[in-house]
Amino acid sequence: MKQTIKCRLGGVLAAACLLLLSGCHQDTFDAGAYMTSVVDSLYQGEHEEYQEFVEISEEEAEKAYLEQLRSEALYFGERFGFTQTDRTLYRTMAFYRALYQRSQYQVTSVENDNETLKLVMEIEPIDLFVKHKEEIEQRVLHFTTRITEGEFAGQSQEKIDCQYCDYLLDYLEKQLDTSGWGEPQTITVHMEKNQGAYVIQEEDLKLIDQTLVQYDSADTK
Repeated sequence: MKQTIKCRLGGVLAAACLLLLSGCHQDTFDAGAYMTSVVDSLYQGEHEEYQEFVEISEEEAEKAYLEQLRSEALYFGERFGFTQTDRTLYRTMAFYRALYQRSQYQVTSVENDNETLKLVMEIEPIDLFVKHKEEIEQRVLHFTTRITEGEFAGQSQEKIDCQYCDYLLDYLEKQLDTSGWGEPQTITVHMEKNQGAYVIQEEDLKLIDQTLVQYDSADTK
């Protein structure tokens, strides 16, 4: 049950890049509002403004949002060293739905540089995992010890993984209302003009995803 340390790409790319490529085909548009609508849709499940910009259905936007939650749930399993089952996947998705409702972000400035728009975003990373890092590590160690001592002997790996996931979420779900935010971080998002549409760069989508939730106090965003 060793925690994995890896670069977190996030599901935003798989879930929404095709939608984002439609961009906005106006010569001038409110780039700050558009960027906010992208994050609102993918991480908060609030689609109305985004739908108006890219002219997609609510079903398409909701599908991308659910895929984003699914990707976060799978990352949770990878990070803590277990495989999600259908049941734990849905529970973990519900956890991330609640977690991202606490997101705080805003576009503070927009600069037009020829064919590229540069947007400065300020994000206050959710610090749940950092704030409770010691307790989480203790739970990982405790569950590992229980396995080593044979408590789950004879059980399938799937059943053990389910219990492990539940053991972590039982604690984390109770901490949601008391979690706060780390120091505000400023990032730059680039939108490049392509065939009359402004397209958000994939690297910047990854950066937004990595910044919204802080997993380690030593993370560099």
